[in-house]
Amino acid sequence: MTSPQHQLKRRLTIVSALLIPLILAILWYQSNQAPINDKDWDLNRQNLPDIAVLEQRIELDLFGAESPSTKGMAPDTDQPMDIQAMEAKLAGLTKNVTTLRQPTEQELQQFYQQNQSDYREASKFSFRHILFSRAKHGGQVYLKAQQALAELELGNNPAGDTSDLSQDYSNVGSDKVDVIFGRGFATKLLTQLLASPQKLPCWTDPISSNYGVHLVCFDNVRLGAFPNLDEVRSQVINDWRYSVSAAE
Repeated sequence: MTSPQHQLKRRLTIVSALLIPLILAILWYQSNQAPINDKDWDLNRQNLPDIAVLEQRIELDLFGAESPSTKGMAPDTDQPMDIQAMEAKLAGLTKNVTTLRQPTEQELQQFYQQNQSDYREASKFSFRHILFSRAKHGGQVYLKAQQALAELELGNNPAGDTSDLSQDYSNVGSDKVDVIFGRGFATKLLTQLLASPQKLPCWTDPISSNYGVHLVCFDNVRLGAFPNLDEVRSQVINDWRYSVSAAE
């Protein structure tokens, strides 16, 4: 009886065989969209990826660093692998093959309007914060932050926990905020701001980070502008294709 590993390897081989001609066809099509001279055509042809390189890239994307070929093992040797993870990768790879069509202008405009917040340019934040460490308070960390917020509303000054974080930050961009506090923290700050657009909240509801839970007081914020669709068209098209494949 054929093992699940062998069945999956055969499927991956079939997908690779389908993907390589498709990728080469797309590159050829793109290179022929505008008239070019013979010299440019030669340069473009020379820049087409080698089939062996494509095969290796697909294999690395699917198997990662533990690819059978990198181990020097025979192709019929059973490999310990996470079948569910490989199936998920294969499903995603197959979906990408079926979502290469161009959206209509109406579809693209509608998708951009619905997801415009994803394309906002970097915002700048100046704020103070009080940290309640998850390492110290464990499952009680949110409760501690809520109790401290009630104290602040009464005019008291509760103390938070010490850490290697600064207590205040000035004119820090969204990307830097996420580097300092963890991915998604800048989005959480924006959510708090947009919930009370008439004034800068001081203090906010508890906000979680990689360190624990924070109460934040904004001193100044410069919200990032929304770019025109043409400025981010390629990115929006890719995101639209992904959303379509995910919905199928």
